[in-house]
Amino acid sequence: MSDELEPGDAFPKVERIDLVVCPWNRADQLKRMLESVFSLIVPYDRWFRLIVVNNNSTDSTEDVLAGIADHKFFNRHQLLVHQESQQGHTHARNKAIDSLDSDLVMWTDDDVRVDANWVANTVAYADANPEVAFFGGKILAKLQPKKPDWIGENWDLLKGCFAERDLGDGRLKLDAKRLPYGANFAVRTSIQKQYRFDSSLGRRAEEVLGEDEIDLFRRLLADGWEGIWNPDSVVDHVIDASRINEEYIRRYFIGQGRALVKKDEAWYTDRKRLWWASLLHYLNFRFKRQFAASPAWLAQLIRSGLAEGQYAQLKEVESGK
Repeated sequence: MSDELEPGDAFPKVERIDLVVCPWNRADQLKRMLESVFSLIVPYDRWFRLIVVNNNSTDSTEDVLAGIADHKFFNRHQLLVHQESQQGHTHARNKAIDSLDSDLVMWTDDDVRVDANWVANTVAYADANPEVAFFGGKILAKLQPKKPDWIGENWDLLKGCFAERDLGDGRLKLDAKRLPYGANFAVRTSIQKQYRFDSSLGRRAEEVLGEDEIDLFRRLLADGWEGIWNPDSVVDHVIDASRINEEYIRRYFIGQGRALVKKDEAWYTDRKRLWWASLLHYLNFRFKRQFAASPAWLAQLIRSGLAEGQYAQLKEVESGK
């Protein structure tokens, strides 16, 4: 029946839920994330399964996963663990899609903390909006041990680096410019199985590219499927000290630069020009960092990263990689 649905049709009641997380080398954070999952209140009449796809982790992630199978949470609920050796978040996500057996799939990351009512609120919202194919919820960034002044001074510009997403407290129809982020969204499983993630996008190891879920949502909207914002669906995105620094910000915008090329939005097609732009902006950043207010030097850091990302992506394209 679900395969015959068209945009505007009503989806069946959510009886079965899959929750997917695809960790890579964040074992300590994954452990804390799973502890929050074990506190979830799942409606008594719904079937729930946690799917974990380990994306070629080299830390103690396997040990963490081996230690959860006997948790009392799985006396009632289900657990499925996969290994995906091909590096890339989208490869792990697509591996999970192959195993989906539910009415609704919820997606999150290994560095979040979920509220006890997260699943219940998401399911209730899906049932109350049966014509909607996908949903997005709030992601509140929690920088630990604290948010540095220079990040706080530029939060509107930098919050995307830390995947904070808050489109307000009301029901909102999603469109190409107002979309969820990857740590908190849900898709009707019958639709998700038809729309896989683009494996040329998404994070790969230390490369901060992203854009994979944004691409998915835009394809769904283009085909007529409806998405809405669920203000009652909230997760905390916990950012540790390893990402609260200028190096991480630059790597993030290198990834955004790569994405510009993939979307045919590169500043220039001349790689040499991009190389010089990256260098000059970086030198300006290092100079202004010594005396200027944070918005001035941060702008140079961002543009340096964007230019370097475009340069690197064009180089790969031209070399045929």
